Amino acid sequence: MSLDMWNSVYRRMSVVFLSVSVLAVLVFFADNNNTPQKNKEGKYVLERGTYGAGDKAIDLEVCLEKEREPLTVTVGEQQYSEEQLPEIFKKGAARLENLILGENTSLDEVRYNLNLIDKIPDSGITVAWETDNYDVVNIMGELQREHLQEEGTPVELRALLSCKDEEAVHTFYANIYPPKLNVKEKELQNLNQQIKKQEESTREDAYLILPDKLDEKPVSWRYAGDSRALGLFVLGIVASGAIYILERQKEKQRKEARQKQLESDYPQLVSQFTLFLGAGMTVRKAWFKMVQEYEKQKEEKKIHAAYEEMLYTMHEIQGGVSERECYERFGSRCQLPSYRKFGALLSQNLRKGTKGMSDLLRREAAEAFEERKKQARKKGEEAGTKLLGPMFMMLAIVLIIIVVPAFLTIQI
Repeated sequence: MSLDMWNSVYRRMSVVFLSVSVLAVLVFFADNNNTPQKNKEGKYVLERGTYGAGDKAIDLEVCLEKEREPLTVTVGEQQYSEEQLPEIFKKGAARLENLILGENTSLDEVRYNLNLIDKIPDSGITVAWETDNYDVVNIMGELQREHLQEEGTPVELRALLSCKDEEAVHTFYANIYPPKLNVKEKELQNLNQQIKKQEESTREDAYLILPDKLDEKPVSWRYAGDSRALGLFVLGIVASGAIYILERQKEKQRKEARQKQLESDYPQLVSQFTLFLGAGMTVRKAWFKMVQEYEKQKEEKKIHAAYEEMLYTMHEIQGGVSERECYERFGSRCQLPSYRKFGALLSQNLRKGTKGMSDLLRREAAEAFEERKKQARKKGEEAGTKLLGPMFMMLAIVLIIIVVPAFLTIQI
């Protein structure tokens, strides 16, 4: 990155840091100047919670002769007077009839579980429940389906309302019916009833005989399957997808590593080729000579993609492919502009002769080395940029360590 760009980055970072610091100072003063509201007489007051909200603890600072001391004040919820309680119980009971319905529309026809709540919202009234028929509905409001009758069952529900030390009782009357079932649900219910009767009558037998007919319809049985096969199928899809993604990622990494190696090898390759041409060799002999030297050293050193492509090109030439075409293919396989240019220079040399070829390659080698220096500088700048994050984090920590104690010691 250029110096101007770095200056721009520093300016933006400075603006952000100063803005956040100013905001922190403003928030600090706002929090430390927040005082309770005053009543008409000018005295500080604390607002109580609504009925049933419970107690709340409020952290305050009390100023005594210019000195501050922390103090936590517990403010209880607002309470009803004894004169208010009968009317409060009456209103609570009226609300309760709608609150307990749940999915039902009326207590005259209850087909789903009731919502027997233990507290009336925003009132401070707690509720306990009793019923005269626990076989039909329990104190949780759950219907006991096995004891429900199609003609309905009347049930008395008693709500014991409590607030402070006062209590009141309110009674509700409900008609409980079985849930409405579709045809399939009714068939399953009948089948389940048959099985229960069979199970009770054959307790001494080693086996329970399952019914083979329901309303003259044949019935067959099998064990319920689990989702293991589906799970394995999904797992196979996920594993296959993961392998595909990993292979794509590895292939991408291999291509990137190959490209970097090609870029790194290019200056030396062109320089060595230019040296052989300057020694009087032809393009073909220089090419073969470089490949032969690479093959001798390949077992001791790592494989280089550029020289492997040169080896492949040599085999093509030996196989009878046009030399000019082989050099152009070499540049295309390397997939980099510099190699395409190199292959084009060699192909052009075969068409127009060797005049000026050495000078062109020397300039190409010089440009390649200069490009390599630029890449090295760029990598160094990128490494420096990556270190900026930790450096500014350390700076922020140091500033916090210095500034926060200073704020806390300010006396307002």
